[in-house]
Amino acid sequence: MKISILGGGSWGTALAVHLAKKNHTITMWEFFQEQAQKMHQDRFCPLLPDAKLPENISVYSNMEPVLSDSELILVVVPSDKVESTMEKAKPFLKNQPIIVCSKGFANNTQLLSDVMKQYSSEVYCLYGPTHAEEVCKGLFSGIVLAGSEGKEKIKDIFETDTFKVDLSDDLVGVQVCAALKNILAVFIGVLDGMGLGDNAKAFVMTKGLQEIQQVGIEWGALPETFLGLAGMGDVIVTCTSQHSRNRFAGQEVGKGNLLDDVLKGMAMVAEGVTTAQCVPELVKRFNVNIPLLQGLYDILFTQKNPEQVLREL
Repeated sequence: MKISILGGGSWGTALAVHLAKKNHTITMWEFFQEQAQKMHQDRFCPLLPDAKLPENISVYSNMEPVLSDSELILVVVPSDKVESTMEKAKPFLKNQPIIVCSKGFANNTQLLSDVMKQYSSEVYCLYGPTHAEEVCKGLFSGIVLAGSEGKEKIKDIFETDTFKVDLSDDLVGVQVCAALKNILAVFIGVLDGMGLGDNAKAFVMTKGLQEIQQVGIEWGALPETFLGLAGMGDVIVTCTSQHSRNRFAGQEVGKGNLLDDVLKGMAMVAEGVTTAQCVPELVKRFNVNIPLLQGLYDILFTQKNPEQVLREL
């Protein structure tokens, strides 16, 4: 099968390596031409140094060779770049199934799956506690594939003995989890940076997941989604792992560094910072009380003291 991956970052590359090992033909689109050429020639992604690109992976900065004769498309660009990327891809699309792997919301706090329905009648989401650094090495992982009819066939494309795929009908729930858990990871990083201890982190993770579930249910999600791999599983790995870029960003803020300086110094995108900007809109739209998610917004964008946020809960 020819599979196209839009996004040449760490997660796009890890998925490419994983699928290439299953003997699929992989074409990747990388925004920066020089980076695409270097990846293709050197068989190496600088954001994922442990991953060597097999020969059945090709990398381009032009959409046409990536999408020509494609049978399946994975979208793995930062969430705020999804819409512009799909407009670039539009002339070459032929209603192929699309899997959303980007974690976050589109403009106007819209679900990414709703954006994709403009381009395909068959849309799925693939989310879970799967750091690229481990998936590319073939370490045991589990993930959730959400969508309607056809997801059993998609599952077979991805699943191996060390890469387990759960199925879900809850497109809304897995996307709410994927987007909002990144906010919790930034908050956990802030607490680490300030040395506020493990008890506070356990509080934020537990209560924060309850807030995420509250938003999701108001949006139309299924309650059980938040207790599975896409919910609790992803919260655990994103909040605790050394690989978490969101946790790292928060930790640097917690140490007293300015947010803008932290983001400029990062090679990869901290989606939790982008998504946190949506919190006031979610409060307004769903009339929900989410003080931890709102608290992280206040820490990042109004410089509110994290200890004050915790005391006011």
